[in-house]
Amino acid sequence: MAKKIAVIGARGGVGRLIMKKLVESDDFTPFPFVRKREQLEELEKECGVKGTCKNIEDSSVEEIAELIKGCDALVFTAGQGGKGPVERIFSVDLDGAIKATEACEMAGVKQLVIVSALGTDNRKLWEETGLRYYFIAKKSADVSLETSTLDYTILQPGALLSGEKGTGLYTLPDEVESKAAIHYAVEREDVAAAIFYSLSHPQAVKRKRIPLVNGDRSISELIAAL
Repeated sequence: MAKKIAVIGARGGVGRLIMKKLVESDDFTPFPFVRKREQLEELEKECGVKGTCKNIEDSSVEEIAELIKGCDALVFTAGQGGKGPVERIFSVDLDGAIKATEACEMAGVKQLVIVSALGTDNRKLWEETGLRYYFIAKKSADVSLETSTLDYTILQPGALLSGEKGTGLYTLPDEVESKAAIHYAVEREDVAAAIFYSLSHPQAVKRKRIPLVNGDRSISELIAAL
């Protein structure tokens, strides 16, 4: 039986790509969350799946938990990308992620795959990027998830690229220097591929942080090196 995967942020740059992968797979059935009714209608028409129109900012933990009950995993890829009002960075990237964590615990959904950011452990880097509040939000959300009871996976992509397709290749963790993380980048398609791999191999990525930077190694080599 196909696993049901809730996707918060299903219409974002990475969200659209992971939705496509999940729809094309016989192993998964996606259950997308979107903010606007027209987005939901477009998604249902494009992908042929049912979702829910739910704004993570305005929803309670209990409401989210009720919606994801019965899902096998949740993917959280919603976020402001460091752009927009600071208030939304904290209400989406921080509190939205914390709500997702608490809702998974409440609903009994054990696996949560979250898209964070490379460099959350390097406060000096935060100042260099000019995205201090964004990194504060990501760091805090990661710590909250790591103290949970969930089988989490924290994906930490470098700067997101928008090429036509991914490379399928990554840099090993010991080759990623946090001090230079501002210069590292990864295709959105490769972030989506890492999410898909995480859902397909939950034990291999259980309670791990995974840096995502394009390089010359396969995803399986990257995971094996953690």
